[in-house]
Amino acid sequence: MRKGFLGPIKKENQSQKENDTKEDEKPTVKILETPKPTGAIPKVRDVTGKKRRRTRSMGSSLSPSPGRGFFVPGYNAGGSSSSMSLSELMDASKGMKGLTNMALAHEIAVDKNFSLTKIQPENEIEKQIKEIMQKAFWDLLKEQLESEPPVYTQAMTLFTEIKAMLYSILLPQHEKLKEKIEGILDIEVIQQQIDAEVLEFDKYAGYILGLMGILCAPVRDDQIAALKQMTEIVPLFKGIMETLEMMKLDMANFTIQTVRGTIEKESKDYERKKFQEFLDTQDDGLGTTREWLIRHAPTQDEIDDPKYKKLLGARILNEAYMEILEWDDYHNLPETLVMDAKRIYALRDKVERASVSTAVILLSFSNLNAFIIPMDSQRVKETVKQHADILLQDFFEDADLLKILPSVAAQVVKDVNDYLTEKNRPVLGDELVKNLTEQLESLEDPNQRIRDLLQKRIVDFCKQLISSTNKSVPQLPPGLTICKNDLGAIAGQFLKLVNYNKEVFGEFYNDIIENHCLFKVEA
Repeated sequence: MRKGFLGPIKKENQSQKENDTKEDEKPTVKILETPKPTGAIPKVRDVTGKKRRRTRSMGSSLSPSPGRGFFVPGYNAGGSSSSMSLSELMDASKGMKGLTNMALAHEIAVDKNFSLTKIQPENEIEKQIKEIMQKAFWDLLKEQLESEPPVYTQAMTLFTEIKAMLYSILLPQHEKLKEKIEGILDIEVIQQQIDAEVLEFDKYAGYILGLMGILCAPVRDDQIAALKQMTEIVPLFKGIMETLEMMKLDMANFTIQTVRGTIEKESKDYERKKFQEFLDTQDDGLGTTREWLIRHAPTQDEIDDPKYKKLLGARILNEAYMEILEWDDYHNLPETLVMDAKRIYALRDKVERASVSTAVILLSFSNLNAFIIPMDSQRVKETVKQHADILLQDFFEDADLLKILPSVAAQVVKDVNDYLTEKNRPVLGDELVKNLTEQLESLEDPNQRIRDLLQKRIVDFCKQLISSTNKSVPQLPPGLTICKNDLGAIAGQFLKLVNYNKEVFGEFYNDIIENHCLFKVEA
C-alpha cells in the first residue's frame, strides 16, 4: 500500500529489512521526479509511514451461486477474510432474490466475456465425496438392472431427472417439443410398463438421444453421435446425464448473450434499486463505505477555504477510488465495491507486477547499457521484460518475490548473455552478475526506491485519467515507456470500473461526502 495513503496504521507492521545503507552503496537509476498535475488541490498527508509487505488473502469464496450447479465468475477468489462478502450481503436481506440477480446482472454488464460455468468441488475431500456418491448411484442402477427380475427403482429416478433436465433446456416457444418429451418420458406410462414387466429400458436411451439431438447446440453434435454408438446401458446413461449438464450451460449462456444488450441498458438503475432495497433492511448498510470516504476527507483549513469548495467533493471520491489500486487488506472493501472484489484485487496485482517488472528493466539496464549496442537496446529490453513478466505471474504477495526474483535475475543474465554471444562479445563477468542479482532481489521490499516511485507514477497516471474533465489521455510518465501496454490495460480497466461504480452509487457517495466529509466544524 502507498506510504501514508491511509494515515496511521493500526495493524502491527511486519518486520522489514534494514537495507537502506546497503542500497546507497549500489549503482542507482536516476529518474526525473514526476511533474505534479496542474489544478490539483494540496492535501496534508502523513508521509512518514512505510508500505507493509502484502500477504495473500485467505478469505472464503465470494460466489453468490445464482443457480444450482453454477457460479458467477468474479466472486470465487480474492476476498479478504474480514471483507463483507456478497453472500453476507444477501444473507442480510433474507427472502429477497434481488441481490443475487443484482450480482448476476452486474457481471453480465461489466464483463463482455461473462459466462456461467459448472461449479467444481472446492477441495479434494468434497471431490472424493461427490465421486463416491455418483459411483454408488450408477453401481446401484447396474445392480438393479442385472438382477432377476430387473428392479427399476433407480431407473425411475433417472428418468425423472432426465425429463426435468430436458424441460430446463426448452425455450418458451418450444411447446411441441415439450409435448414430445411428455409423450416419450411419461412417468406413469413407464411405471405401467414396469408393472406389466414389458419395459424395454435400453430403447429409451435412443428416444432420449433423439430429443437431445434436436435441442443441442452444434458444438454437441459429435458427443451425441458418440453416445449413439455406445452399447453398454449404464455408461450410456451416464454419458447422457453429463451431456445434458453441458447442454443446460449452453442454453443458459445463449440466453445471457441474447439479453445482454437489454441488461447493459438497464443494469445501473436495477443495481441502484436493489441496493437501496438492501439498505432498507439494514441499520447501517454503508458503514464501511463511509469509513472509506472519510479516510480521504479534507482538512478543516481546506473546508474553510472558498477556492477549494467546489472541487473538494470530486477530489475526495477520486482519491478514495485511487486507494483501490493499492488496496490494503487491513481494511474491509466498501459495500458498494463488493461485487467488483475480484476485479479490484486483480487490478492491484497488475499494478504491483507492472511496477516490479519495470523496475527490473530500469535496474538491469542501468548496469548493462554499456554492453548493448544502442540500436539493439529496445529489442533486448522487450525480450527481458517478456520473460520477466512470465515469471512474475506467480507474484501475489511480497513473500513470493523471495522465490521469484532470483529466477528473474538469472533470466536477465541469460537473455543478455545470449545477446552478447550472438554479437560475438564476452559474456557478463561474475562480479557484475552478483551485483545485478543483489539489486534485483532488493525489489522484494515494497519500499525499495525504484519500485515505490514507479508504482506511484502508475497510480498518479490513473488518477489524472479519472480526474480529467476532457477526453485527452495524460502524458506517459517518465520511466514507464517500456510498460505502456500494461499501463494502458490497467488504466482502461480502472476507468471502466470507476465510471460504472460512480453511475450506480454516486448518490450514496454524495450524501456521505456532504454529511460526513465536508461538514464545517463550528469554532
